[in-house]
Amino acid sequence: MSFNFLIFDLDGTLIDSQRDIASAVNSVRKEYGFDYLHVEQVRSYLGSGVNALMNGAVPEKKGMVQAEVLEKFKFYYRQCLIDTTIIYNGIREMLEALKNKKKAILSNKNEDFSYEIVKRLRISGYFVKVWGGDSAGVKKPDPKPIADLINLTNSDISKTIMIGDSANDFLAAKAAGIPSIAVLYGYSGIEQIKQYNPDFTAKTPEDIIDIVL
Repeated sequence: MSFNFLIFDLDGTLIDSQRDIASAVNSVRKEYGFDYLHVEQVRSYLGSGVNALMNGAVPEKKGMVQAEVLEKFKFYYRQCLIDTTIIYNGIREMLEALKNKKKAILSNKNEDFSYEIVKRLRISGYFVKVWGGDSAGVKKPDPKPIADLINLTNSDISKTIMIGDSANDFLAAKAAGIPSIAVLYGYSGIEQIKQYNPDFTAKTPEDIIDIVL
């Protein structure tokens, strides 16, 4: 079966951004007197948006105001958005091969960061929409952002598929009534991915082409 509307997650699916995120997290932690966190530890907090990231990565202590913590992270992250962030090998070629397919990005990262990153990495032109966790009022795994994207782009739900690397992607797709592709090169391990029974798996971006055509 071919698919005509492809909804992509961003971090861990199209790009590897974990080091820049970790850098911003550690800048915030340093301000509050916390030790440095390794990238692997910060990665374990990714996938559910900035609030969940900071709640996990910066423990509360007396005198802290969570809203200020979030603003500090946004300030630092804005300074290093693509210092080390890269597009995964094969992504640009995959997007070019599927240039005749309608495509959107649905991330739990804030929309302004998501759009700015894909713009600077010169892939924004491949997508009809670039949405973040603040675009639809709720984040994945809520199915509303997927449903809204389908409606806004006049897409056929039966020809729509979600491509991602984490539980929130697969759960959102299932709740929205569409199939999902799990990429195996992202932030989640194969055993973790198997728990959510995605409809397809892709070892490489090239595999995505074979699945959706």
